Amino acid sequence: AIERLVTYYPKKEYWTDLLNRVQKKSGFSDRLSLDVFRLKLATGNVNSANDYLEMAQLAIQAGFPSEAKAVVDKGYESKALGNGKDAERHQRLRDLVAKRQAEAAQARAQAEKDALADASGEALVKLGYSYVTEGAPQKGLAFMEQGIKKGGLKRPDDAKLLLGVAQVQSGSRARGVQTLQGVHGKDGTADLARLWILLAQRG
Repeated sequence: AIERLVTYYPKKEYWTDLLNRVQKKSGFSDRLSLDVFRLKLATGNVNSANDYLEMAQLAIQAGFPSEAKAVVDKGYESKALGNGKDAERHQRLRDLVAKRQAEAAQARAQAEKDALADASGEALVKLGYSYVTEGAPQKGLAFMEQGIKKGGLKRPDDAKLLLGVAQVQSGSRARGVQTLQGVHGKDGTADLARLWILLAQRG
């Protein structure tokens, strides 16, 4: 019923309720926290300083400093970050994100070489999403697709979910929906894919 509500009346409150219910489902994996935050951000449900900080830190830990920068910048634009007694802490995170971004850019040539040589495809998927978050979706999506096609992924549903999200974020909604429809994991990946499909179909 709530999924029907967000389809026809996509209020932020309905998305909040739906996301909370999905996370509380039996078997939902904690490793999908960053994926949940991506959906929260896309539906206007990242509002507090703690939300911005946690999402940015998860993005850094996952190896996506450009995604972390976009989150921190949005936090500063909304005035959730950079104010109050924790302003100095927010600035430290901003500095760390900038440092990680610079390090990633410096090591990019070697990272690309290593990713192409990686038999599993994991590194290509990760590198590809990095390119997407940096504003190079064509190159990034191609790398992600190449990584999935290698067939050696430990968690292929995670990779398909991320590819589908990247396609939707890049404006290729129809392709994104098609990819997301192929996510069948029972650990929460299929649930998140279904919600991204609802969001993509709403435009």
